[in-house]
Amino acid sequence: MVRAAGAADNRKHMTDNGRSPDSCRRVVVDLGCGNRKREGAIGLDIARIPQVDLLVDVMGTLPFRDNSVDEVYASHLVEHVDDLLAFMGEVWRICKPGALVHFRFPHGSTLYMTWKDPTHRRGVLLDTFDYFDPSTDDGRYFGYYHPAKFKMVKQRLTFNLNNDTVLPDRFRRVLGRILDALANRDERSQYYCERFWGPLIGIEEALIWLRAIK
Repeated sequence: MVRAAGAADNRKHMTDNGRSPDSCRRVVVDLGCGNRKREGAIGLDIARIPQVDLLVDVMGTLPFRDNSVDEVYASHLVEHVDDLLAFMGEVWRICKPGALVHFRFPHGSTLYMTWKDPTHRRGVLLDTFDYFDPSTDDGRYFGYYHPAKFKMVKQRLTFNLNNDTVLPDRFRRVLGRILDALANRDERSQYYCERFWGPLIGIEEALIWLRAIK
């Protein structure tokens, strides 16, 4: 929810239709943006730091109307969420039909990356999001637990965490290219990596792109 101390400031960012006045044509939000907000996005975070536009507890109700957002980004946030079903429901609520949702998170097969941070609440896999996609077996069989529905459109596993912004040493770069290629040949390869060999070598990060179904 919006913190009381910042509520007045937050309201000036929103128009009557729940949009930022600077983004009336396309609304892009970055949940838990920290100091690395996506360019052109409305940054939401609980921390009062320069790149944050709205002081918001993104684990609660988001300050946007239903069906008002075109894109949602959340980098290294979902592993901090206590109630993932409620969080996904809130993201789905604010999304327009077909809105793009992009999550980036430490991969749950690597115990070190998942649990070394005391603020992490869960391990997350690519297949975790099968439960929100009605075209998958898990989505068909167990989707009745929540209203949120998304179509998975792209997903990727990476050996090196944040390898697009933090340059690993040469050995890890070379090894990462090899392992990333093996893990991401197709969806079946990603499944085998997540379930069988990924935990043995330490796949550190995953990225997934979803489209809201409404």
